[in-house]
Parts: sequence; structure tokens; C-alpha cells
Amino acid sequence: MKSSHLLLAIPYEKDYRKATSCLVYVKILSMSTSAERIRLVKYSILQTTLAPSILCDIFVFIYFFRHWRKEIINAPHYHVTLCLLIVSFIQKTTDIIFHLYYLRWGIVILPTYSFCVTWNWLNYSLYCVNLDLVTWCCIERHLFVFHSHLMKKKLALIVFHYLPLTVCLIYTPLFYLHFVFFPDQCTNSWDYSLLYCGGPCYLYSDRLLGTFDWLFHCGTPILIIFFANLLLFQRILWQKLRRQRRVRWKRHRRLILQLAFISILFLIFASPAVIVGCIQLLWLPTFLYDVQNDYFYYVGCFINQLLPFVIVSSLPKLNQDIQRKFAHLRRRLCGRLRVQPLVTLTMADINYGTAARAFPRVTR
Repeated sequence: MKSSHLLLAIPYEKDYRKATSCLVYVKILSMSTSAERIRLVKYSILQTTLAPSILCDIFVFIYFFRHWRKEIINAPHYHVTLCLLIVSFIQKTTDIIFHLYYLRWGIVILPTYSFCVTWNWLNYSLYCVNLDLVTWCCIERHLFVFHSHLMKKKLALIVFHYLPLTVCLIYTPLFYLHFVFFPDQCTNSWDYSLLYCGGPCYLYSDRLLGTFDWLFHCGTPILIIFFANLLLFQRILWQKLRRQRRVRWKRHRRLILQLAFISILFLIFASPAVIVGCIQLLWLPTFLYDVQNDYFYYVGCFINQLLPFVIVSSLPKLNQDIQRKFAHLRRRLCGRLRVQPLVTLTMADINYGTAARAFPRVTR
């Protein structure tokens, strides 16, 4: 009995192993197909928003070029806005294009060491430059709104405007140039099947440097943006309640609204990844790990996609120009496609009327 039971158990055990292996294979296959499906959905959404965003960038660049003296030379508060647009445009035409290729094919566009290093440097540098620019814009708006007389002086403009703007533009690119291209304590090893080739090695090998990088370059700017805007609106309400007329609100309304729109855009799309990243670094390394990698990092791409539309909405003259151009284009299209009324001509009209010039005379 024992031997017969043993002989009968052997094929069942083999069948069980085969069935288990088949189930594991099917599960892995379904996971890969679902991941590919999600990746294609991401690709479609990002691709759909890229072309309108670049077109809107071009409209804003043309507007600033046409009104260069009024909007740039004589209006230093728009320098940060122009820098944001330029950095965002560079990121859309480089980093986002590479991102789209990966989402479409599941591999980086150029599987080489030099490309992965350059791509990571571009991504980290441009993203943090935008964050730094918005952060300084939030602080600078306090000076332009409440201390406009001070910002008209040349020395104050250099110290409180041009110098911080230059630091925002060059600091993070130099920082990542060193730690991405020339890491001190590790050697970069890239995986070409992962987004951004898996990331630079210092994030994994040097925990202290990685924590400093995330908290100082991502977490701190988000906090400053939030509290600087909160303080700005608090000061506005306080002075309005006290009815102090030394601040010209109609003159500065556009500056305040533009800052509010840009700050809300960054807070909505950048805060989730920053908050979850800080929790992972300080307390729980596995907290929302998949959600962070699959969705929160991806959502941050839409800051660049939506930024030109936010800037257009805060520039009424540009908004009016765009509406006027589209109205003119609509009128031209409607004029070409207009249906002419049908005219019935009799024999008398053709022979003796006004249509006789266009048609030969008809006789019986």
C-alpha cells in the first residue's frame, strides 16, 4: 500500500510543480502586460500635452521678444518668469522627449554610459533650478510689492535680484555636475531598462548625501514656497484691513496673481513626491514605494507642461493677443467655408439681365 501510494504520488507531485510554475509564469506575464499598459497610458497623456505646451511656449517667447523693453528691460520682476520658461522649454525638448521614448519602448533612447550620465544631470539640474527660481520668486515678490522704492535702486537690484537669480541658475547644475559625473565614493552602474537608467550611485551608496540632496534641494524649496505665499497673502490682508494706501494694489495685482498661480502649480504637482520622499528617507523606506515610483514622479512632469498656460493666464495683454489671433483665424476659416445662396436664373435673366455678361446668349 505504501509503495503504491508512493508511486501514485510521484506523478501528482510532478503535475503540481508544473501547474505551480505555469501559474507563476502567467502571473509574471500578466504583471508585465499590465505594467506595459500603464506605461503606454502615461505615454499617451504626456505626448498629448507636449505639443500644445511647446506651442504656448512659442507664443510667450514671441510676446516677450515683441515687448522686450517694456516687459523685460523695464520690468525686472518678469526676469524670473522668463528664466522659468526657458528652463522649462529646455527640459521639455530634452528630458521629456527621452522620458517619452522610454514610456513607449521600455528602454532608454541611447543605452550608453555617457547618455545616462547626461540624462540624469539634465533631469536633476533643470528640475531643481525651476524649484529654486520659484522659491526666490516667492521671496522677491515681497520686495517688489512692499518695498518697491528700494528695488528701484541699482545697488539693491543687483544684491536682491540679479545675484540671487544667478545663484539659482548655476548652483544646482554645478552640484549635480560633480556628484553625477564624478561621484566620490561609488561608481555609476546603469540599468538601461529602467527610467533614468536607475539613477546615480550616490543616492544609494551615500545615505547622508542622498538625504541632504532630497531635503535641501527638494523639501526646503517646497516649504519656502508654501510659507512665503502664506505670509504674502497675510500681509496683503493685514494692510487692506488697516486701509494703508502706500501699496498700489492695482499695480501689483498681476504680480501677486502670477505668483499665486505658479506656486499652486508647483505645490500640487511636486508636493506629493517630496512629502513621500522625506518620509521614506527619515522614517519608513518602503512607504508608498510603488506609488512614488509609478505615479508621483510621473506627475511632476506636468509642471513643465502646464507652466506656459499658467503664465499666459497671468499676462492679460498676451491673453488678449492670443484670443485676437484665434478670432481672426476663425473668421478666415468661416469665410472660406461659408455656403453661398443658390440663385436660379431664367432664360430672360441670362440673355438680357445682369448675368448676360458672364454667360453666352442663348437663342432657340
